[in-house]
Amino acid sequence: MKYDRAFFDAPVPRRGTRCEKWDDPKQCGPEDLPLWVADWDFRCAEPIREALRRRAEMACYGYACADPADNQAFCDYWQRRHGVSIAPDQVLMLPSVVTGLRQAVLTFSRPNEGVVIFTPVYGPFHDAVTRGGRRIYAAPLTRDENARYHMDLERVEQRLKEGARLILLCNPHNPVSRTWHMEELAALASLARRYNALLVSDEIHADFVYTPNRHHSILTVPGADACAVMLASASKTFNVPGLQQSMAVSHNQELLDKLKENVERQGVMCGNVFALDATQAAYTQCDDWLDGLKAYLEEGREIVRQEVAVRLPRAVLTPIEATALCWLDLRAYASTCKELAERLRAHHVVLTGGTFFDKQLGEGFMRLNFACPHSSLREGVRRMAEALEKNDR
Repeated sequence: MKYDRAFFDAPVPRRGTRCEKWDDPKQCGPEDLPLWVADWDFRCAEPIREALRRRAEMACYGYACADPADNQAFCDYWQRRHGVSIAPDQVLMLPSVVTGLRQAVLTFSRPNEGVVIFTPVYGPFHDAVTRGGRRIYAAPLTRDENARYHMDLERVEQRLKEGARLILLCNPHNPVSRTWHMEELAALASLARRYNALLVSDEIHADFVYTPNRHHSILTVPGADACAVMLASASKTFNVPGLQQSMAVSHNQELLDKLKENVERQGVMCGNVFALDATQAAYTQCDDWLDGLKAYLEEGREIVRQEVAVRLPRAVLTPIEATALCWLDLRAYASTCKELAERLRAHHVVLTGGTFFDKQLGEGFMRLNFACPHSSLREGVRRMAEALEKNDR
């Protein structure tokens, strides 16, 4: 099959399919255009669909067990796509990256201990810490004159001096679209080692890094082996989050064994028959689909830049180095996310409010998901302009 612009341009009818993005009545009405949750509006690659069809045609859906080929497919993929060397026995299967974050907090920190997160950041980072009975030790990202975000390593060190022994990193960073460079990651890993802290890196968006940038996994950072765990999944890359499968990886067997022990103690189950087949197909047969998607998203991020510049001239768009998500400063139109959401919803377009990522630093910001047909993206920004720019004059 040819995975070209026409393939990704084709709309996928998703309403009425138990789809959170389109069917959750708390988030999206029947006339709304959802550009919020990080769920892509594209057809999956044909090998994934065929693997699911084959499994569905079997007459029995009993307990499943992972095959050695499952971990091998994951390892081969990361070597092929990112130059990361992983052995199959360095991989632990989990239901989701969010599960991995929560289990890492429970495994590698103690009750009421501080955990470092880089704010604003994907909401489940906050939840993983607080629901695990730990305290958030925020290390807010700094924002330069070009609206680009940076780590504040001095603040990280301060937090480590205050007693934090676990750092949760989003790499690439959601929602601010940053890909972290090797020098930044090396400096962070050096701090972790100096203070005997551990570093857990969520790399679920690793496959969406745009030229001239490239993804640097924490597993490739010199000296990080002793203190690092990487979390990854096919879910974002191949648009299969509903199947629930992810991986935790470490070159440090002691860390991986501790995580595995805690996962088993918590009774966390994973590896359902559909997820296993689909994920193996994704990692072994779908590079051409992914290459087509990346090219399409490259065009999408340029459309975002152009449309926002023309239709919402007072908005500030953070440079999109990675992910299929963009971070918009809309404080020139309204000071709160509540007001922004209400005005946007009145014009039937739904984004994610910035306070989901940090209650203070996200106020007045919105995150837009541009992993949708370009026609939907243009229509979404047009509706935003109707809601904000025209109503503001």
